[in-house]
Amino acid sequence: MPASNRDPQASTASAGRWSIARRFFLTSFILIVAQSALSLAISGKLWKDFTSLYLDSVLSRQVLRPLNLVDNQLDLLTAQEAMECCTKKDYKNFLSEIALADGKAVMISGSAGLVPGQGAESLYTSQQLSDFAKLATSNVSRFALVDYGTDRAVAVKSVNLSGGSETGALIYIRPIYNMSLFITLSRIRFLSEIVLMLSLVVLLAIALTYILRPMRSVRSRLSNIQLDNLDTALIPLNGQPVELQPILTEFNRMVQRLETSAQNQKQFASTISHEFRTPLTVISGFIQSVLNRAQDLDSRYRESLLIADKEAFRLNRMLSDLLDLSRADNHQFKVLREPFDCILSCREALRLSQFAFPSNIIRLDDSGLEESIWAIGDPDRLVKCLENLIGNAVKYSEPKSLIELDIVLKDQQVLFSVQDHGQGIPDDQQTRIFERFVRADGVSLRRGETSSGLGLSIVKMLMEGMGGSVSVQSEVGVGSRFILALQRSMS
Repeated sequence: MPASNRDPQASTASAGRWSIARRFFLTSFILIVAQSALSLAISGKLWKDFTSLYLDSVLSRQVLRPLNLVDNQLDLLTAQEAMECCTKKDYKNFLSEIALADGKAVMISGSAGLVPGQGAESLYTSQQLSDFAKLATSNVSRFALVDYGTDRAVAVKSVNLSGGSETGALIYIRPIYNMSLFITLSRIRFLSEIVLMLSLVVLLAIALTYILRPMRSVRSRLSNIQLDNLDTALIPLNGQPVELQPILTEFNRMVQRLETSAQNQKQFASTISHEFRTPLTVISGFIQSVLNRAQDLDSRYRESLLIADKEAFRLNRMLSDLLDLSRADNHQFKVLREPFDCILSCREALRLSQFAFPSNIIRLDDSGLEESIWAIGDPDRLVKCLENLIGNAVKYSEPKSLIELDIVLKDQQVLFSVQDHGQGIPDDQQTRIFERFVRADGVSLRRGETSSGLGLSIVKMLMEGMGGSVSVQSEVGVGSRFILALQRSMS
């Protein structure tokens, strides 16, 4: 059977695949971020309103001290001085006794203009002081927040001096970034938003895990389905989510159809293998009889009969392989695990292979070995494994090339190796060649040879049935060595 080709649709589907869980998580995360941003905007507005109310109250109390100092000086003015009040010089005199710290400042804004108090001009520019005065005096509440949300934020409170609007207004400026309460509250607010967002993400992940648990359970059951256990592949609908039940119902129907089809296929393969082997044996027997008894047979006819006998032998082996696979699929395949003399099995495999492939040099190196070596397994199955490996070596090697069969004792194992000097197998193909109906890409058969892609899969199945293993060592252009390993018996 030709080597399997990659399905272009599979690679396209793989490139364009997407995950419901990932999309659900991403969508939910975007909604959480949007909700958090909206929450931050709303809470920011509420926080600013609260800050304004709180600072208005605080500044209303703190401005009383400088206001009293200025009003006391106004009260000390004579009638004449009160009528002439107030000039910028008067404002400076009023503010001269007011000393503030921590970035606080006062100024008076009146008919004479704007006069800053001590240190105000070192803290703020003239333009800033003018803007503070305009904001505070124009606001109905006589209070303003400037540069809110930055480390330059200040609160400004305006209070009229005694004597009326002609006298002017005292303006009190206080930075809020150095207020310990607001520093603490700002940190708490920031951390609470971060913790809230992270908590929502964690809760979303937990909820997603819980929601997708049935799908993971279904996926786990699906991953364990094999062709030989379709009778246990049906998924019960009880306890499954409503959304999954239509899909699972159709899946169960599909499994039932596959089970019926698989049973029919197994029965067909078994029947064909049984029915064909008898006539093939008869045909091969008659051909051998003619070849052995007709001494004066024309060379052309003899060559034709040899080809027919070879093809009958190959077809018989293929039917035998199919029958073994069919029995394995139906759990009717039996492999012995008992002590046997594996030297005898190797010599039998060598004899059969030399008869089947006379154009190649097939050699067994048993020098230096004991007269008999015992292993745990099935002698007939080992012969078949070695025959398959030698047959493969012949197919992928040049005519008259050397095929070496070797036996090595290693620890508690007996290793049987079949070495050819053919094309070799690429590294990325060495695991695929043991699959059914698969041949290595980039490796071509010798002219006139064919391959079903079953031989190595049969070898793997038989070796595992005997408790052993099969492996390959290969280099492109040099050759391949297939190694069978069985447990050694000391019987």
